[in-house]
Formats: sequence, structure tokens, C-alpha cells
Amino acid sequence: MSQLLFQFRLQSRHGAAGDSLSVDVRNGEQEPWQPLEPSLQTPGFRLFLLSLLLCQHHYLVANAVERHLPLAAVDGVLSVTASADWMIEAVDGTFQVRLEAPDGAPTPQLDEASRAFLERRMKVCPVSRNLPGTVTKAIVVQAAG
Repeated sequence: MSQLLFQFRLQSRHGAAGDSLSVDVRNGEQEPWQPLEPSLQTPGFRLFLLSLLLCQHHYLVANAVERHLPLAAVDGVLSVTASADWMIEAVDGTFQVRLEAPDGAPTPQLDEASRAFLERRMKVCPVSRNLPGTVTKAIVVQAAG
């Protein structure tokens, strides 16, 4: 029995650069990335996975604001593995956070306490919390290099 792989790539910009969000998708690591522009023709399963990605992103951004972290950008990749019968088995995400310097100040760093706080808070995203307990979930927040 083979597995299905769905990957989403998210880029969001915040702060002085203005706010923007884009999402690309591909089915499998060998496929090219394609912009995801949801419509009435978008398959429901893809919309469900998009909601998982956007929920994680929302919780990251909202909790960065709560922690007074001046976000400049978030780049993330979410990989979802499903069984041949479309049951989600694993969710793996990596989100890279870039902070911006307030006017004339040095660029702040994403310290370990803040990074761990963001990861912990992202785990309470209602979409991922509603996945079955058998689903392996790993979400990592990193400082952008």
C-alpha cells in the first residue's frame, strides 16, 4: 500500500514591508510547486490541509504579537503524509521566522524561550488538535538564517 504526500509552502510578509501571504502546493517531492488559489473547484481534502497550514500560521503570528516579537517574514513548509485511503498519518512543519528591527535599533533575535513559546502555542491550533491521536505531528519554529 503506497502513501500520499502533500506539501505546502507558505510565505508571509509583515511589518514595514506590508502584509502579504502566498501559498504554493505540490503532490510529492518531485512535482513542481504551483500557486494555490482556492476556488469552488479546489478539492475538499486540499482545503482541509490548507486550513491546517493557515491555522498553524495564524497561531504563530498571533502569539508573536502577544510576545511583542516584531515579525518581518514567515516562511514555512508543511508536509502531510496520508495513507492510500486518504487517512492522515503524519504532519511535519517547519516555520522560519525573521524579525525586523524597530527604527534604527539592532535586529532582535528569536531567543530560545520565544521560539519554544511559539511552538507550544501552535500546538493548540484547533485544526491540528482535531486530528486523530494516531497522527504523528511535528511543528518546528526556527530563526531564519
